[in-house]
Order: sequence, then structure tokens, then C-alpha cells
Amino acid sequence: MEISKEQQELNKRGVEAMERIATSLEGINDWVYGLNTAGWSERLEWYLNEFYQLAKAKTIGSANRPTKEYDEEEISDNSSL
Repeated sequence: MEISKEQQELNKRGVEAMERIATSLEGINDWVYGLNTAGWSERLEWYLNEFYQLAKAKTIGSANRPTKEYDEEEISDNSSL
């Protein structure tokens, strides 16, 4: 079974594309393993706590933060409820 010239060219381009993807993934993998996880741990903990405080304020009371435009619209739309 003979493969046409066009099919061979498509196969070659596909292999080259896969090689570029593999190189990109290798770079991402190296970057992730090179992260300073100890340094990011404290920052991540802070962001998670901020998210928790905002989520708690939305369900229980009000946040100690200034309202944003879209928050004010939601409040005015639901004020009759």
C-alpha cells in the first residue's frame, strides 16, 4: 500500500507539531517542579482565607469591603425580596 505524497507531508507536519507540543509540555513541567512551594504556601493560604471571608460575608452578613458597581446593582435589584 503506497502513501501519497500529500499524505506523507501531512504525516510529517503532524509529527513536527507533536514534537513542538511535547517541548512545550516539558517546559511547563520544568517550571512547575521549579516553583518555590514553600514561598507560595503562605500566599495561597492568604488568598484562600480572603475567598472564605468573602464567601462567608455573602451568605451570612456583609463584608468589610467597599461594594463594587455590580454588587450595588444586585443589592438594588433584590431589595424588595
